[in-house]
Amino acid sequence: MTGLSFQKRLLLGVLLLVLTTTATLAFVGIFFGSDFLRIRFEDRMNFLSRYLALNAELGILLGDQTMLEQLAENLLSESDVTMVWIEDARGDVLVKTGSDTKKLRGESVSPVWLNEQKDDLVFGRHLSQKQLLGKVHVIYTTAGINTLLTDLRNLYLFAGLGLGGAGLLIFFFFSRSLVAPLKELAAAAREVASGNLDIRVNEGSIPETKQLAGAFNNMLASLAESRVKLEETYRQITQQKALAEVGHFALTVAHEIKNPLGIMRGALDVLKKNEIDGETKSTMISYMEEEIYRLNRLIQDFLKFSRPQKPNFRNVDLNALLKNLVERSKLEWQQKGVAINDKVPGEKCESQADEDLISQAILNVLKNGCEACDGNGTVTISANCVEKNWTLILSDTGKGVPQEAREKAFDPFFTTKSQGSGLGLAFVDQVVKAHGGEVTLGDNKNGGALVSLKIPLTQIANKN
Repeated sequence: MTGLSFQKRLLLGVLLLVLTTTATLAFVGIFFGSDFLRIRFEDRMNFLSRYLALNAELGILLGDQTMLEQLAENLLSESDVTMVWIEDARGDVLVKTGSDTKKLRGESVSPVWLNEQKDDLVFGRHLSQKQLLGKVHVIYTTAGINTLLTDLRNLYLFAGLGLGGAGLLIFFFFSRSLVAPLKELAAAAREVASGNLDIRVNEGSIPETKQLAGAFNNMLASLAESRVKLEETYRQITQQKALAEVGHFALTVAHEIKNPLGIMRGALDVLKKNEIDGETKSTMISYMEEEIYRLNRLIQDFLKFSRPQKPNFRNVDLNALLKNLVERSKLEWQQKGVAINDKVPGEKCESQADEDLISQAILNVLKNGCEACDGNGTVTISANCVEKNWTLILSDTGKGVPQEAREKAFDPFFTTKSQGSGLGLAFVDQVVKAHGGEVTLGDNKNGGALVSLKIPLTQIANKN
């Protein structure tokens, strides 16, 4: 029942109701009709036998064989009567005509009485006495009445089925007129779910469906109006957000550029002096070169984040890639007092990825961890392939990241460092999400921060 539609449930319910009603009426009609017809049939046979008994009284008294035979023949001409015989009071058969049937037969017996009138001399009244002259036997067949009852049952059955089928057909068209608007409403609801708010439903001819369709159409009109207002509001919010981000970006760039420019301006002021020696001049030039390099790196970070590179996916062994990056980083950071411990598995772990983008993201995470150790600490990095995901976990022994800063750690331009653009983790988050993964930031149980990169293991289909 749970999988049946509303119309099918209605039709099934009506079908059961019609069949039950028809069966009940047919049973009652056949039961009472059969009893009535059978009783009337038996009463008719009894009447015929009594009628013959009344007419046979004179023939028995006179011993008129011809008269009795004529009476028997006349009764035998009645339908369903198959045999008649008349006997006297001693049981001797006087007349017997017709043929007896052993199957589907019935018998009606009526006595033949002689009524005598006597005078009561004491009380002065007439007394009536009966004398048995004989009996009349009427044998009849029940085949006709049985056939009639069978025809009657069949008539009830066909009439019931016909009425039930007609009722079911009528209700089918009635239910279709009721269900059709509901189906149209369901189809319209699916269109609305797909985003089409311009559709409208036909109100139909039934008052209830008119009200329902009217309410649905009014709802769609309200939704369409609300969508227009929402889109306008969203456009304004997006515009304001874009302006706010542009302003934030401008402030960040101005702030980051201001310091290097100040240092470079100071160095130029020193170089303008004629009395400076060669060592001071060389120092000022090196300051300017460092700040130019810093400005160039800052601009590259901004451009890289603001114009993200489209990933070029191919099968990459992530474990081998991580192992290579860790070995290169050790050469740089061990000289600065930072130890890097790696627990990278030796087995292959291939996935569909952009090798360059993933490498930059991993190096950003490694750099953040090593810088957090402040020249004296340990960075531990591990990887594993579990449940169709490649997971990189990096922990450091630095100061860690405060809880309030973790919520903004992946926002562009947010940083807790005195120097930095705040785009490192934002770039990592951007790259990992482009690969369908996620980045999380937490606490290291031994102190410091813990960063986790999870990337799903997907393979490029072999086209060969």
